[in-house]
Amino acid sequence: MAAHPDEAEALTNLFTVVKRDGDRLVPVWYSDAYAEWLVPAADKLRAAAALTSNESLKAFLIARADAFQSNDYYASDKAWMDLDSRVEVTVGPYETYEDELLGLKASFECFVTVSDPDASARLSGYKALLPAMEQNLPVPDEVKTVRGAESPIRVVDLVYTSGDARKSVQTIAFNLPNDERVRKEKGAKKVMLRNLIETKFDRILRPIAHEILAESQQGELSAEAFFNETLFHELSHSLGPAFTTKGGEQVEVRLALQASYSPLEEAKADVMGAYNILFMIDGGHFPKDFRKKLLVSYFIGLFRSVRFGVAEAHGKGAALQINRFLEEGAATLDPTTGKFTVDEAKLEQSIAKLVHDIVMIQHAGDKAAADALLAKYGDVSAPMAAALSKVAHVPVDIRPIYPLAE
Repeated sequence: MAAHPDEAEALTNLFTVVKRDGDRLVPVWYSDAYAEWLVPAADKLRAAAALTSNESLKAFLIARADAFQSNDYYASDKAWMDLDSRVEVTVGPYETYEDELLGLKASFECFVTVSDPDASARLSGYKALLPAMEQNLPVPDEVKTVRGAESPIRVVDLVYTSGDARKSVQTIAFNLPNDERVRKEKGAKKVMLRNLIETKFDRILRPIAHEILAESQQGELSAEAFFNETLFHELSHSLGPAFTTKGGEQVEVRLALQASYSPLEEAKADVMGAYNILFMIDGGHFPKDFRKKLLVSYFIGLFRSVRFGVAEAHGKGAALQINRFLEEGAATLDPTTGKFTVDEAKLEQSIAKLVHDIVMIQHAGDKAAADALLAKYGDVSAPMAAALSKVAHVPVDIRPIYPLAE
């Protein structure tokens, strides 16, 4: 790219494949590289649009079909943000987790869900509090930012996934689109996959806690805390720095931190989610006795994520948090019982400190600092390994089956 600056934009685009042509690197648009699939997919989206009477769904499906062939997803991302339909469809190239070189190339995925308007409306008040959450971050005022405030929240039940969404780790929520232009204008939509959240709590998190959480704190494990930590994780993706300055130019933090961006961003969303719920408790949005439930459920919940492996963004981000908290005495492992006890006061302090450290790294776009933080803490330590050995019988994840679609 240094030798061919005129080609840098196309080479780094989210929607190009980079191929070798002799001694050159050549960008190929997804619409051309994947025409075999995208042309019929676009036809099917237009056919679906003709079948729905919901105007917002029709507009999104047509706009996304056009994007499959133009490689310009801006208009269809905005149409997706405006979607107001019981059938909520998310389809396109979004996440960059698969690109372990620079975190630049988006993978295609699809979610088909049925929304619950009443449950969504109950949570919608939190989006109005995003500016207050930003101002409450434990960083200097000049680091705080303002993004689009629409940020709708949807509570949905999942009925179908494909592509990147159906790989080994099943997401329980997502926060899209990733285009910072759209986020600046409209924020980002937080979609909570309720049936997956409930299933993972019952089948995975509760059995993990039974094995590695001190008996005295077992009663604090809370499905409500798990749901809200998931919600505020997604809300927190819309907080903190989106852009940084490099060489006198404004660039996305994602581009500045390259492959270290995803694990650091997932750690940020986790720990900032807990930090923001504590802020909500202080503001009377949750009862005071929710504090212990949140802190215990958040800490133990990190062990669910780290079992995905530290090569995966969420797993590495979870390891970073666990190891920092153990180092600072926010939780301790009893060698006799093999169970953790959470020190609630210390954990609150550690949460605020880690939020500060990650946000400042992102603000500076400091890849070396991000690499160093992940290298020091983003691996399986001895206490973690001891705990994980006790839960080998617990499923790492669930695998949804869609009988009608198959």
